[in-house]
Amino acid sequence: MTDGYLSINGRRRLFGETSVQGSKNSALPCLTACCMCEKGCCNLCRCPYLSDVENTLEIMETLGCRCNYDSERELANISAESIFGSTIEPEMMNRMRSSILFLGVLLSRIGEADVGYPGGCELGARPIDLHLKAFRKLGVQIEESQGVIHCRIKSKLKPCSVSLLCPSVGATENIMLLMAKSDGETVIRNAAREPEIVDLQDFLNLMGADIKGAGSDVIVINGVKKLHGADFEIMPDRIVAVTYMAAVAGCGGEILLKGINLEHSSMCNSILKDIGADIRKTGDGAIISMSGRPRAVNTIKTLYYPGFPTDAQPPFMAVMTVADGTTVFLESIFENRFRHASELAKLGADIDVNMCQATVRGREFLSGADVRSYDLRGAAAMVIGGLMAEGTTRVGGLPHIERGYQDIVSDLESLGADIRIVY
Repeated sequence: MTDGYLSINGRRRLFGETSVQGSKNSALPCLTACCMCEKGCCNLCRCPYLSDVENTLEIMETLGCRCNYDSERELANISAESIFGSTIEPEMMNRMRSSILFLGVLLSRIGEADVGYPGGCELGARPIDLHLKAFRKLGVQIEESQGVIHCRIKSKLKPCSVSLLCPSVGATENIMLLMAKSDGETVIRNAAREPEIVDLQDFLNLMGADIKGAGSDVIVINGVKKLHGADFEIMPDRIVAVTYMAAVAGCGGEILLKGINLEHSSMCNSILKDIGADIRKTGDGAIISMSGRPRAVNTIKTLYYPGFPTDAQPPFMAVMTVADGTTVFLESIFENRFRHASELAKLGADIDVNMCQATVRGREFLSGADVRSYDLRGAAAMVIGGLMAEGTTRVGGLPHIERGYQDIVSDLESLGADIRIVY
């Protein structure tokens, strides 16, 4: 574990309160959207301090944006008036999945883009075919060669109705970014419905866009000529909130999560209640309490929003390793999202994986061991496993955790966990 690791002494119940950071999956598209602002500055409040945010800001600076980030205030100040670049090197694109959104903003702002393919967590095939197919229909000429996507708007964009084969979050966002400045009406059918899509719509509209329907499966974009600066507060991170709620369900205790929206995690809340947790809304937060051993549920199947989120599957699997009974997980979004199962087995978990199905037979306790994370949410599963396990667990793969959790160590310490970073 040469890159550092988390050391966790487990079997402690969690008590106390903590605040939930701004949403990674909202901050990244909103930051990218700032590149479309031709006049004035954009200020994004509650912008989390994450490696993916740092990488996004670095790309923006190479394109000519002036970016200032205050980590203490969680405030990003962006000026894109002097943007000049339309090329992003493959190495920079490969650092994260959301980098593909620069395709839409560069085409909107400059009319051309030459970018590499996006990276991110290794969760199996995550093609960008939906993006490129939609872009071609909307008037973009695209050539792919030697790992680079070359895009040009030769005459002008062609607003029309676009039906997505599946409700892809990235494709929905990219079309919104591309067509916000256009001449005519674009309709996205079978659009993604995630709360982060609503956040992006709200931010773009503050910048002067005219977009309606986010949160439903039909989004209507009436193109405008220009966008201007705006101030915006990023929504709370629903997956971070669910991660901490799952930790309490596995460890027991009672915590107050401040600054969350329970409506964003309704399916997860329902399952948490089924396994024995109590969830009560209070002010701008929620109190989550758990006593006794979690109860198994028959089946947990990942679905597109508002169904059970694939990002919550690894943390919930960790909890079910100590449940009373057997739970079957069905992964319908990604075909390679059970890598955490073999690592949980090192802690004593009883899990059988067959293709996109994992059968978890709960045990009374886990035992500490050295484990590794291979993706962001798998890292969260390892942390929860360590919190529940008897003895010491060392979790490797810190860079994965830092991609999505701003300060998971301090947050969990404030709840009574014995956890620290070791380099």
